[in-house]
Amino acid sequence: MMSAEEMGVLRGRLVKASQAMDKEELMELHRLRMRQYEDTGNDWELMGEEEKEGMVERLSAKAKASRRGSGVIVPLEELRRITLVELTVEKRHEGCVLYGTLCVEAFFLSYVQTLVEDEEGKVMTLMIDDPELDCDSSWGKVKIRYSEGAKIAIKEPYLSTLPDKTLALYVNTEDDISILSEMPYLPSDVSPWSKLEAADLRTEGNRFFAKEDWVGAIDLYSKCIMKSMESLRTPKSPSPKARKKKGATANGSTNKLGFSDPETVMLAYSNRAAAWMKLRHFEKALLDSGEALKLDPTHLKSIYRKGRALHGLQQYEQACETFQNALLLSAQDKDIKNALQRSKTCDLQSRLGLYEISKYILGTCDGAATECSDYVGPVEIKWREDLGRRGLFVTKDVDVGELLLVSNAFSVVRVDGTNPKKVEGPSGRSNKLLRDELLFKLFNLALRSPKWLHQMSFLTDTEGQKDDRCPPMDLFKPNQTWDSFSHDMPLARIKGVVLQNALDESGSCARGLLNNRLPGENNRQFLGLWALPSFINHSCCPNAVRLHLGDTLFLHASRQLECGDEVTISYVNPLLPLPMRLELLVQDKWGFVCKCQRCELEMRFRDPLKHICKRVYDLWGMKEGVVAGYPESLDMAKNALKLEHQLKLHAPYLHERQLIRTSYFIAYWSAYLNLDQLGDHASIIPRPETMIDAMNVVAPGDSVALFFAAYWAKKFEDQGASKTVVKDAQKKAMYLCKSMYGKQKADVLKRLIKAHAAG
Repeated sequence: MMSAEEMGVLRGRLVKASQAMDKEELMELHRLRMRQYEDTGNDWELMGEEEKEGMVERLSAKAKASRRGSGVIVPLEELRRITLVELTVEKRHEGCVLYGTLCVEAFFLSYVQTLVEDEEGKVMTLMIDDPELDCDSSWGKVKIRYSEGAKIAIKEPYLSTLPDKTLALYVNTEDDISILSEMPYLPSDVSPWSKLEAADLRTEGNRFFAKEDWVGAIDLYSKCIMKSMESLRTPKSPSPKARKKKGATANGSTNKLGFSDPETVMLAYSNRAAAWMKLRHFEKALLDSGEALKLDPTHLKSIYRKGRALHGLQQYEQACETFQNALLLSAQDKDIKNALQRSKTCDLQSRLGLYEISKYILGTCDGAATECSDYVGPVEIKWREDLGRRGLFVTKDVDVGELLLVSNAFSVVRVDGTNPKKVEGPSGRSNKLLRDELLFKLFNLALRSPKWLHQMSFLTDTEGQKDDRCPPMDLFKPNQTWDSFSHDMPLARIKGVVLQNALDESGSCARGLLNNRLPGENNRQFLGLWALPSFINHSCCPNAVRLHLGDTLFLHASRQLECGDEVTISYVNPLLPLPMRLELLVQDKWGFVCKCQRCELEMRFRDPLKHICKRVYDLWGMKEGVVAGYPESLDMAKNALKLEHQLKLHAPYLHERQLIRTSYFIAYWSAYLNLDQLGDHASIIPRPETMIDAMNVVAPGDSVALFFAAYWAKKFEDQGASKTVVKDAQKKAMYLCKSMYGKQKADVLKRLIKAHAAG
């Protein structure tokens, strides 16, 4: 046994090692302590009674007090990944999960004590208060349950300072820790599940399912199935008649009667299907529900789960058929009826492109946006040799407001009132926190679905290599079959795809109306990846507008398009001068320089406009610059006067003036707010109708353009302008509104215009 002096040295080393998260030192000290306690034979008695009581009370009180009061168990996939170095002492990190590996053999000292290594190679002492362990039989159970090499997930980790000043992760409830994997090899006589019967394994799986440990539940259901398969009965050369009676087939396989407990196996398959769906592994859920139905074709829950799996795979036609079969067994089941109605609705959406979204965009619906199916309209992916890139092109003539496609995101991460995080950077793409979180979610998602992985494999990454592959459009359409895809996608490739294709809040977001705020304002941040929209290229004079409803992206044509025209959107705010647009493209890591007609024109005007552009840049983002009565606002307005002077000298054509005026919209907006301050020079500023026309040429469907048009339509009416002026302004606002929200009913468009005018 160590002397007091040796114990003091050991604790000093432990304090330094825990603060440095030093793996080698912590592992050595852990083994020293474990040998010490093993030699003693009574671990807990090494500590004094006062020290023991203080440690238990202090840790338990702090950890329990830090827990949220709701008691809701949060699934792992909804938590943000965190590392050891990001942890703050004496704080429960709500909404986070720490993934790691147990890197030493655990021992029991009232608490389970072991070391966990995170994904960055940092190590920390882990103390687990396991109520199922006791002093009499703890060591054997600890070595089984918390074996070296096991993969674990710690929900909402809590880092504490122990009485000896060392740091340790503390887990005081089994709901906060999940064992994701066992040892690569665990002898059957040591496995904690080896002596359980199949029915007991399924019961244990149900217990894991109840606490939302989907991975653990799947593992136990799998063990239940394997246990039953080990006990298959093999009849001795039965006659054909007897074989038919007993359930054996001519080729030697067995049906449900070949299992020792067919009902248990059927339920294990069915429950495993439910667990797979919680993880969005819809293909695996479909397979397992199918296996359950082989054993009992009338099992209602298995039929229902098969339908839900087909719905998750966007096989809506088959899902409807499955739910209808379920209703034959239980005609009054509300869950099945609701599921059937959802599948019918999504099936119609995917075929006809008809969506009832007016209540959501008007903010009159309760709760989140309703589920929307993917839809592929009159578009196709083609390679343009003259452009040296792939793009999305229309396959017929298209009118303004026509729906081109609807796409549900692979994944979206967001910063808003429901999920606050510290935000750095003006947009989602420049926010490293959001990029990393999206990358983590997509990496996990790629393992779930061959279809999603196949879609993702066609997306361009940051390597810049020529990729002229054009995926079949059926890959993006619901109710279609696709070729199986079994290749892996490395993390580096997924990271390149995210950097190259992820879209942020620069598009229109109807949710802004729900908060009585202008959709163009920075009242939300999100970053997501959508499959088919990733093939849409950028233009500073776009012809399509994306609208976000929840995680669903709607794309409407904002101009009339002819068959063969390329569909384009703006990756950045189109109402900015060229230098600022280029800066945003660099800041958001798009990896290209736009050379569209508008950019080429502004490049020619760069020298005459450089001083105006610099002043607008200096005033950009200042609230005083767009509020009447402030010196900064008047200064911004004077830039519009200077710009009109330069346009008179260098831009004789109306189209050129429209393009450049739109780039300096903020200066003209300030000018309209300060007309009385400009005196005689106010006549130089073009009329608002002229500015609306200019914005319509550059960016029809832009949320700020719609606000501007709606604002003046209302102002003209309030000022008692002539009916012709008011009607013309309203017509222009209706056009811009249809460009953004699609072909909605006239009364819906009018209400949307009113909402934007109030913004």
